[in-house]
Amino acid sequence: MERALGLGPQERARAQEQLRLDPEPRESVLDGPLRAWRAAARAGLGLCGLAFHVD
Repeated sequence: MERALGLGPQERARAQEQLRLDPEPRESVLDGPLRAWRAAARAGLGLCGLAFHVD
């Protein structure tokens, strides 16, 4: 996350071109996690991450 926040305009544009998880994204995958973190902080909550892989 720290790296994504430190991207300059050109680096961010290049990263954005590579990050397509949704064919019609409503928000950038560079911005979504930060939005979630800020919303949790405003609500006085923490965050929990989970990742799993199913074959």
